[in-house]
Amino acid sequence: MYLDLLIILNTAVNLFLLWLTGFIIQQRATLKRLVAGSLLGGVFILFLLLPSGETFFTWLGKALLPPIMVLVTFRPRLFQQGILLLLIFYFCSFAMGGLVLAFSFWGQSPVDFSGGIYYLPAPSLFCLLLAGITLYTLARWFRPLLLEKLNFHIPAVDLKLEIAFCGKSKTLSAFVDTGNMLKEPFSGSPVAVAAYPVVRELLPPEVCSFLSSSKTMDWNLLEKALTGINNAARFCLVPYRSLHGEGFLLGFRPEKVTLWQKGRSFSFIKKIIIGVQREQISPDAEYEVLLPLEVWRCAGREEG
Repeated sequence: MYLDLLIILNTAVNLFLLWLTGFIIQQRATLKRLVAGSLLGGVFILFLLLPSGETFFTWLGKALLPPIMVLVTFRPRLFQQGILLLLIFYFCSFAMGGLVLAFSFWGQSPVDFSGGIYYLPAPSLFCLLLAGITLYTLARWFRPLLLEKLNFHIPAVDLKLEIAFCGKSKTLSAFVDTGNMLKEPFSGSPVAVAAYPVVRELLPPEVCSFLSSSKTMDWNLLEKALTGINNAARFCLVPYRSLHGEGFLLGFRPEKVTLWQKGRSFSFIKKIIIGVQREQISPDAEYEVLLPLEVWRCAGREEG
């Protein structure tokens, strides 16, 4: 196989494995970073052509490349998160290699073993596609179970949510609520829940009067409140259902939302809505806003 084709093939496989790693634990990465990380693995073959290229066949050489690829692609927030991403990437790589090896044996392709390395003929595109489809199908089946088990290992501590709305800004202490599945029905945007007292200063006076005077969703009062403001289009209704009943939360779309963790800022790939509930989240709670797990996973570090 020509060297350029080998690099392209290796890069494509790396791109799939990195994407699958993010898919399994819902850790988003931009296409630019996915391509950059996969190219690092693709051009790794060039080092093997150097006179000292055998060094990269050692365990040291094999151990250094994956962490660099994961770091470039996902830019993990914390060390623990980087370890988790690396373990998932290793798992996907080993599974992909095992499937390709199995399909090669199944196709009765000759396999040579020398110096601790298996030498296979270049796998056919059919073999690679079959292995990729099989691995993706298995990942899709087992992802809900993996997410349930891995939720406890993804660091979500010391979180602050900075909300900018109506020319004002406020920072609230945040807590990742794995049970928060609220979405705005028309846009599908995830909803973070905050108590009215902590976001009152961000809201127009008309909306504050409505939330203060009405204990239930009075449609006539809401219509009057929104009619008198300029940015009424930024407000929406979010249906909810809980053990205590069902109803609607008044939500608003901030101009900008930034997540802070230990002095580092993260932007949101998805648009987020702030749902306002009248009562306090909990009298003894040390947090002011409930952040959906989906939003936390999709937050990406600010460039620069």
